[in-house]
Amino acid sequence: MKRELRLHWLLLGSLICSTGGSLLWPLTTIYMHDYLHQSLTVAGTVLFFNSITLIIGSWLGGYIYDHGKVRFFLILSVLMQAASVFLLIFFHDWPYFAFLLILDNFGNGISSTIVSSLATGYVIEISINMIFIVNFAMYAVFLLIVWLFYFVPQHVLAKHASQKKGASDKTPKKAAIVIFAALALYFAIDVGYSQWQSNLSVYMGQLGIPVKNYSLLWTINGIIIVLIQPLINRFDEFFQTKLTHKIYLGIVLFVFGFSSLIFAKSYPYFVLSMTIVTLGEVLTFPTFPAFVSSLSSFSEKGKYQGLVTAFPALGRAVGPVLGGIIIDNFSYAALFTFTSAFVIIVGSILIGCAKINLDGNGEIKK
Repeated sequence: MKRELRLHWLLLGSLICSTGGSLLWPLTTIYMHDYLHQSLTVAGTVLFFNSITLIIGSWLGGYIYDHGKVRFFLILSVLMQAASVFLLIFFHDWPYFAFLLILDNFGNGISSTIVSSLATGYVIEISINMIFIVNFAMYAVFLLIVWLFYFVPQHVLAKHASQKKGASDKTPKKAAIVIFAALALYFAIDVGYSQWQSNLSVYMGQLGIPVKNYSLLWTINGIIIVLIQPLINRFDEFFQTKLTHKIYLGIVLFVFGFSSLIFAKSYPYFVLSMTIVTLGEVLTFPTFPAFVSSLSSFSEKGKYQGLVTAFPALGRAVGPVLGGIIIDNFSYAALFTFTSAFVIIVGSILIGCAKINLDGNGEIKK
């Protein structure tokens, strides 16, 4: 009798893995800058390679899912994550920290992509060691769940293969232009968004704001998403909101959120900025995949959805190192000005491309 993957184990495994990872990533830039005494440029470079390995791991995870031995490589990737974080408990000096962090993210790229594909079938102030220990425990529990309960639903792969056989249409050129403009905007937004996940933690520390307050911003981010996203969905269903309008409003919110950091000198200002940015995130991040899917042909939906994942990941890779260079050579204000201007410029290009190539209903002009 063949065992099947049950939804509750899939959700529990994803929750545990995400919780373990979220303990580590908000503190990496602070730890490298304040404790390992590396420059923000060096810290950004590490995060750049961290993101590149995540992209490679994500591609590899997708390839594995399409070509078999899914469970074996899922167990292997989670084991890689658990082992790298376990070693961080004992070896967290420079350069071991950077190497093990990158290795952990490579495994995360593989495992998270496989888990996401399966889903379609249905504290430095206390002790840096404690963070690594808890993170390792999360991965160890996730590894146990994968080993015992993750089995690939064969009907998912069979259905996917049968759907691909009959599709040979191509995405129209006008649609492709708009798609790439949207992807460029997604990239620009994530260049700015990645500053929150990296350089902003150091900036707040320099202003005398405790690390726990920085971490609390991400709790606020999560609460807003949980509360607002269902309301947005209901609003869309009732008013039939156009995808382009949601992206345009998101551009405005991101620009205000990024530029407001120029004047942020106390914690309430950072809370306000995070709130504005999170509202932009709620509007745009789920909208980009749907917008690209609506414009792409059936046979190329997979290709373009892969780019929807790759472009923001590239933004998160480039953002920290670019931010570090700007900060080290100019100032934080220059960084916040740059991220705001970048979104304005690329957003304007998208709006222009959409006006030229799409009609009032968001369809390709004949």
